[in-house]
Amino acid sequence: MEHGVGSLFVQNTGRQQCVPGYRWGPGVRDHYLIHHILAGRGHFVVDEQHYTLSAGDTFLVYPNTSILYYADEQEPWEYVWVGFQGREAGGLVEQTPFAPDRPVLRGFYPEEISRLLLELYSDYGTTAWSGCALTGRLYLFLAFLVDHGRGGTAGERDREDCAEQAARYVMSHYEQPITVEQLAEFVSTSQNSLYRSFKERFQVSPKHFIVEYRIEQACRLLSSGMYSVQEISNSVGFEDPLYFSRAFKRVKGLSPKAYAEQCRKNGI
Repeated sequence: MEHGVGSLFVQNTGRQQCVPGYRWGPGVRDHYLIHHILAGRGHFVVDEQHYTLSAGDTFLVYPNTSILYYADEQEPWEYVWVGFQGREAGGLVEQTPFAPDRPVLRGFYPEEISRLLLELYSDYGTTAWSGCALTGRLYLFLAFLVDHGRGGTAGERDREDCAEQAARYVMSHYEQPITVEQLAEFVSTSQNSLYRSFKERFQVSPKHFIVEYRIEQACRLLSSGMYSVQEISNSVGFEDPLYFSRAFKRVKGLSPKAYAEQCRKNGI
């Protein structure tokens, strides 16, 4: 059951003791779906990869990805799950230890994940406050994955590719005010170190990365032909439509209106 819409919300949650051989799929979901195995064994198949899983393992189903999972015949699994989506979902998942080519976590803090997901499941209901409680639990769960997936101290994380971490933040918060100072603080490094990391990884400064990513999102909205320049400007993080138009022309070589007209003529 969907409890609301917005940045992040729980699509569904549950707990199930499966019968031998119980299966779902092959099929696709339209949202992210995380299962944590409480007991027993089962199998997860995605992208022609077959994973045999047992108690303490966790697996992630990505949206619009064909998958199959089924319980073991001898020791059918019991699991708890949460399905979720929203504007922030993709950016948050990217910061966790999961990846499209690594959809399974084996023995990753099993007691803590069990507790967090069971607490989330216990808040499921139809009362007015349950949606808020579920969203709060979901944020706590994803925050745990992000924090423990990074591992190490802030100093050790600083030696990782801080540009990648900062870029993921921009991609999930581009509609909000973002400064280079905030990005540097988010990845626990200096502005100079962040600048060097961005230049090495993306060949642009952090400031230019923010602007160019916002412009790319603006292009997507302009091509739809459904929104005004001011609406798009506000939607992608530019408070001043005139500044947005100047920045757009600097990056794309033509004004937002001209770009929208070009898309219309080309049938994009």
